[in-house]
Amino acid sequence: MRVAWFTAGLLVLLALAGVGALLWRRFYHDDPTNTARRVFKNSAVTFGMRLVVRGLDLVFAFVLYGLLSPEAIGRYEFAALLIVQYLGTVTEFGLGVLLTREVARDPSAARRLFGVTLALRLLMVAAAVVPAALVIGSYELLAATGVGEALSREGQQAIWVLLLTLIPSAYSGAVTALYNASERMEVPALMELITGVVSFLARIAVVLLGLGVIGLAWAAVGASTFTALVFLGLQLRSFFPPSLAWDWPMARRIVPMALPLMLNNLLGAVFFRFDTYIVRAFGGGQGDTLVAQYNLAYKVVGIAMILPPAVTFAVFPLLARRATGERAGMREAQNRTLQLLMALAFPLAMGMSVLAHELVRFFTRAEFAAYQPSVTALAILAWFLPLSFANGLLQYALIAVDRQAAITRAFLIGAAANIGANLIAIPTASIVLGQPAWGLYAAAVITILSELLLYVIFRPLLLAEGLRPPLLAVSWRPALAALAMGIAMLAALVTIPGSPWARAVVAALVAPPVYVAALWAIGGVGAAERELALRILGRAPR
Repeated sequence: MRVAWFTAGLLVLLALAGVGALLWRRFYHDDPTNTARRVFKNSAVTFGMRLVVRGLDLVFAFVLYGLLSPEAIGRYEFAALLIVQYLGTVTEFGLGVLLTREVARDPSAARRLFGVTLALRLLMVAAAVVPAALVIGSYELLAATGVGEALSREGQQAIWVLLLTLIPSAYSGAVTALYNASERMEVPALMELITGVVSFLARIAVVLLGLGVIGLAWAAVGASTFTALVFLGLQLRSFFPPSLAWDWPMARRIVPMALPLMLNNLLGAVFFRFDTYIVRAFGGGQGDTLVAQYNLAYKVVGIAMILPPAVTFAVFPLLARRATGERAGMREAQNRTLQLLMALAFPLAMGMSVLAHELVRFFTRAEFAAYQPSVTALAILAWFLPLSFANGLLQYALIAVDRQAAITRAFLIGAAANIGANLIAIPTASIVLGQPAWGLYAAAVITILSELLLYVIFRPLLLAEGLRPPLLAVSWRPALAALAMGIAMLAALVTIPGSPWARAVVAALVAPPVYVAALWAIGGVGAAERELALRILGRAPR
C-alpha cells in the first residue's frame, strides 16, 4: 500500500513537472544581461528535474529493500559502484568538463572538439575491461589467502553486464557537455528526468518479475541505450551531426589537460566510496550485507547530493568566463554560491541526522533489524554534507582558473590519507574487535575528516588566485539556525503524541519554518540576499 501511495505521489509530481515545463516555455524568457536570473534558471531547473529522478530512485529502493535480501542488494550495488563511480569516471576522463569549458570559451571549436573527445571516451571504454578483471581477480586472491571474501558468480556477471552501459553513456555525456557549454542545462536535466522514468519502470518490472541482480543490470543497459538514442535526435536538432575524429595534435593537447580532471574526479570518488571495497573485503563473512547497510546510508545522503552539481554546473560557465578577466567578479560569484550552498547543507545534515532511525525504517520495513547499523552510519555520514558542498564548488573554481593539476595533488594527498585511515580502522573493527558494523561507523567518520583535509589543501590554492573562500563567515549562521531546527525536531519526536511515523512527519514539517525563522533572526537573510532575489525576478538594477 505504501508503495502505491508513494508511486502515486511521484506520478503527480511528474504531471506537475510537465505542466511546469509548459508554463516555463510560455512565460520564461532569458535576459542576456541578467546573470543572476540565468544562473538561477540553470540550477533550479536542473535541481527540480533531478529531485524527481531521485524520488523515483527512492521508490525503487523502497521496493528493492522489501523484495531482495541484503546479500543480493549488496552484490548489485557493489557492481554498480565499480562501474558507475569508478570505471565510469575513468572512461569519462574529465572530457565532459573540458569540452564544456573549451566550448564555452570558443563555440566555433565545438564540432572538432566533440569528435575528438568522443573518440577518446570510446577508447577508454574498451580499456575498462582490464581493471574490471583485476578487481574480480583481487577478491579471488583475498579469498585464497583466507583474508577476505571472493565475489559471487552473480556479482561477477553483474559487473560484466553493467560494463556495457559505458558505451552509450560516453556519447550521452559528450552531448550533455555541448548543452552545458551553451548554458542550456535544462535540456540535459529534462533528459535525465525522461531517462529516470524509463529506468524506473524497467527496474520495477525486472524486480517484480523475479529476474534478480542480472535482470537489473540488463535494465540499466537498456535505459542507457535509450538515453543515447534520444540524445542523438537532440544533437541533430540543436547542434550538428555526431562524428568521430582522430586528430593526433589535438588529442596530444587534450589528454594532458583532461588527465588531471579525470584524476580529480576519480580521487574525489575515493573519498566517498572506496571504503565500501574495504568494508566488503574485511566483512568477516558478512561482506555483501555490510555493503547493503552502508549503501543504504549513502542512498539517503544522496538525496542531498543532487544539489551541489546542479548549482555548481550552473555557475561554472560564468566562473570560466570571469576567470580570464578581473578576479573580483569571479570571487563574488564564487562566494555568493558558497553562501547559498552552506544555507542548504546544514539543515539537510541536521534533518537526516535527527531522522536517521525513521528514514532507515521507512526503506527497510520488515527487514529493519538487518539494517540497524545503517541508522548510526547515516547519522554520522550526514555531517559530511557542508564540507562536501563547499569542496565541490571550490574544486570547479580552481578548474576555471586552470589549476586542475594542483587539485590532483590535493586529491592524491586526501585519497592516500582516506585509504590509509580506512585500512587501519575497518579491519580493526571487523576482525580484531569482532564488530563488523563498527567498520561502517569508522568509515563514515573518516569520510568527514577527509573532506576537512581536502578543504585545508584547497584553501591556499584559492588564496594564491585571489579567491579567498569565507567558509566560516558563511557557515556559522546556517549552523546555528540548523541547531535550533534540530532542537525543535527532537522536541516534536519526544513530545508529540501518536505513532512514530506521525511524530516523524510533524518533525519534518516543523523543520523548514524553524530554520528559516532562525536564519532570518540572526541576520542570515540580509540586504544582499534580498537584492539577489530581486535580480532573479528582474526587479532590481543589474
